[in-house]
Amino acid sequence: MLLKEIDGKTIAFQNKIPYPSFEPQNRLVLSLAGLWKKKRFEADHDWSLSYRDAKWIQKTEEEAQGITKSGFDDQKWENHSLPLPENKLTGKEEKGGAETYENGVWYRKTFEIDADWEGKSITLKCLAVSYVSDFWINGKYVGYHEGGYTPFAFDVTAFIKSGVNTITIRVDNPPWTTRVDTVPAQNNDFFNYTGVIHDLYLEATEGVHVARADIVPKNLQGDVEISVTLENRLKQEVEVILKGELFDTDYRTESWLTSPSAESICNQSVVVSGLEETKVVLEEKGTKIITYHVNIENPKLWSIREPNLYVLTVELSSNQKKIDRFATQFGIRTLEAKNANILLNDHPVFLAGVARHEEWPDYGRTASWNRIKDDLLKIADLQVNLIRTAHYPNHIYTFLLLDRIGLPSMSEIPLWQFETSHYQAQETRKISYQMWREMVFSNYNRPSIMLWSTQNESSDVLYRKAYNEKLVKELKETYNDGRLITQSAAADQPGYEDASMEPLDVAGWTMYFGIFHGSTPYEGTRNFIEQAHAKWPDKPIINTEYGIWSNADDSFLEKQVEIYKDVQYALLEKATVYPQGLLNQDGYMAGIDYWTAFDWYVNHNNFYQTMGMYRMDRQTTKPLYEEFVRDHTRLTEKTNGIGIKGSSVKPIALKGISDEEEKGSVIWTLQQPVDLSENHYLVIRVLDKENEDGFDIEIRNEEGKRSSYRTYGVKVNQMFDVYIPLWIMEQSVISQATSIKCSFEKNRSLEIFEMYKL
Repeated sequence: MLLKEIDGKTIAFQNKIPYPSFEPQNRLVLSLAGLWKKKRFEADHDWSLSYRDAKWIQKTEEEAQGITKSGFDDQKWENHSLPLPENKLTGKEEKGGAETYENGVWYRKTFEIDADWEGKSITLKCLAVSYVSDFWINGKYVGYHEGGYTPFAFDVTAFIKSGVNTITIRVDNPPWTTRVDTVPAQNNDFFNYTGVIHDLYLEATEGVHVARADIVPKNLQGDVEISVTLENRLKQEVEVILKGELFDTDYRTESWLTSPSAESICNQSVVVSGLEETKVVLEEKGTKIITYHVNIENPKLWSIREPNLYVLTVELSSNQKKIDRFATQFGIRTLEAKNANILLNDHPVFLAGVARHEEWPDYGRTASWNRIKDDLLKIADLQVNLIRTAHYPNHIYTFLLLDRIGLPSMSEIPLWQFETSHYQAQETRKISYQMWREMVFSNYNRPSIMLWSTQNESSDVLYRKAYNEKLVKELKETYNDGRLITQSAAADQPGYEDASMEPLDVAGWTMYFGIFHGSTPYEGTRNFIEQAHAKWPDKPIINTEYGIWSNADDSFLEKQVEIYKDVQYALLEKATVYPQGLLNQDGYMAGIDYWTAFDWYVNHNNFYQTMGMYRMDRQTTKPLYEEFVRDHTRLTEKTNGIGIKGSSVKPIALKGISDEEEKGSVIWTLQQPVDLSENHYLVIRVLDKENEDGFDIEIRNEEGKRSSYRTYGVKVNQMFDVYIPLWIMEQSVISQATSIKCSFEKNRSLEIFEMYKL
């Protein structure tokens, strides 16, 4: 994939054509989904990843022994419905539920082209094929693509004929860990599916058509930059008229989630300035980019669970005849990383999210509009305000739906636990850079994507930093879409001082203290984020993963809840926004993301992964589910996690008399009953010069009723603030608190200096 500057704008070219939009259009389309013929073969992976030239094509065709030719007899081959992984699936939550098949497979299908397609320009669009795919149509070689998660396209006009046509696909999926030059390359904690994973289809247009339209909101006052890419595949100069129109939408309509088509949600035409009818002359085989600076008066902003969208339609006409129409949905919202805050529409936001692997036990990674919709609506009911879409770009429908549901997301390319040799290989092969561009350009207009992530848990800091610097520079300087860039580093690779965070907008780490890292879940997490903030004081910090598996025999169901609580309590103490929308001036955690919503298959097949709060069937929940929903309802129900500008959490000292009731206990008797039920934390400032253990808290009311809590550990030999989460205490007791008792070992010298509420 190449970047080219045309008319002052940088766009991507792939297979000699502008990288097109994959958003569904009301054009002439022929789906290639359905029954295909297939045959597995033992692939030469070195050959599959070799440079494509005439010799490569000739040798491959010779070794195929006629498979690529139209008249080849494939009747003895097996039938296989596409899109669907080649891997056999049991549909069960079990070890081996997805067959490990990392090798080669041929697919063939015949299809008919009728008279409506005559004279049209035809594009083959493929949303995902894993991993390396080569295409022939009617015996002629079309091209190839590497990478199993992102869309790609070919101009196949010269290959298609009226009547019966044959398409042949050669797929090779080299086993993970056998090479350093693929993406992914390691034995990842997700599954390596082989074959045609997502939809593929033919789309017909006139020779001159709209390839894509890229939209960037510039501010909250409705200024929008629209860049329309026109492609001329004809061997002659063509003059066209380009006319644009904007429509508002209404997310309360019953049909809002019915169809992925942008035109299906159009409501009223919106009067805008700057979108004038334009005459354009395209040279033969030329590309033009027409840029508009548009203003929408009093725009409706896209925000969390307020998915106000607009639809841009553009029409092309020539000689007073309409020749193409293109539509795309978009939203007006702004993003900024400012000091320790992530700003959405100029407001600090605390993102409390969950991750989702895009996989189903009956379909593997093959997605559909309804399957994705069902997943996302279940996740919305978890009361989160962020979805991390696992370690790879999801189906384009995922982000169209997130736009419409109003849930922000973080999207990543699958550089999973890369080491030095992997980074070195990509500096030569550039597949990781291609995937990055495909991810960005295929989802350019999606307001729901707030964060692009460059990698997950990779180790080599120097190469990783250089890689991050290149991606940040490229996006910010050549095709800036206004989004923030982060990564998902491992907290122990190398630690909080990780220099690869420097070029990024947001510092992000997976945090598994007491599980994969050392220390304990609460104390390890607390200490790490404090050190990370000290190292990167001007960056928002996000936790990109936390959690633990429940095990196939359910032996860790309660452990899953315990770890979830321990880590979350540490993270929430430094949240940038409190649940009622007040800003935490001492906060620096801008987001947390539990790993994950649903269980999934893993590639080594030694076990299946049970870190979800739902089982694979999407119906059966675990004990964590109830805890999670209750906690995230508290975090998001009042303001959706969005802070109120100008507000702040003010600590209020609890006036009282401290008395040592007996050796090992201190009672803080309040001057008058205090209502703590509207606060989030009781903070106790302590000093212990030797002992780092936690201690017991007991809050009493006038009736003598009590509510207790055991604190986590303290830091020794320094003033230390202990946070008591009041939302887990008995509300009837803390609403009329009269005293607070601290109990600890009798030989312990723990001093209580101050108590205050937040």
